[in-house]
Amino acid sequence: MLELTEIRLHLSIWRPASLQRTYLHKDDESRPDPYSPLYESALLEQIYAWDTGLHDIYGSCNETAAKLLRSRLVRPFSSQTAQAKRSVRRFQGVVSDLISDPDVCTGTFWSDAPDTVTTNSGDLNLRANAALSLLRHFRWVAGVYADVPGASVLLR
Repeated sequence: MLELTEIRLHLSIWRPASLQRTYLHKDDESRPDPYSPLYESALLEQIYAWDTGLHDIYGSCNETAAKLLRSRLVRPFSSQTAQAKRSVRRFQGVVSDLISDPDVCTGTFWSDAPDTVTTNSGDLNLRANAALSLLRHFRWVAGVYADVPGASVLLR
């Protein structure tokens, strides 16, 4: 079983596809004409994707904050949740609530970043609060795509 610190998140934003022509799909072979038009709302196209690149998303969280992030953010926007319940507006609200949640704010801390920056006086490690940085990035993404009709979020 994966530990919380071994999870690597991938965020993607999807919208109803913009089909340039009419497509048919086979839906019921018992009918004389088993083909029907495929509507744009039946297909989705990806309009944004971002891989965190971090293997330690929860490395700057205590256990309470990590559980809150999983239960209120990761699980509700996973592929097991219906697309209609994963709207960007809902995602935006959840992220804003998490950023202002006292358990998340007090349950996250600064830690060494995986990369260093070379300066004149040597290598410098820029410390980061990975959990809050991630939430702030998610808030920015949600703000950018909040007004896209039918847009939904997928976290995996």
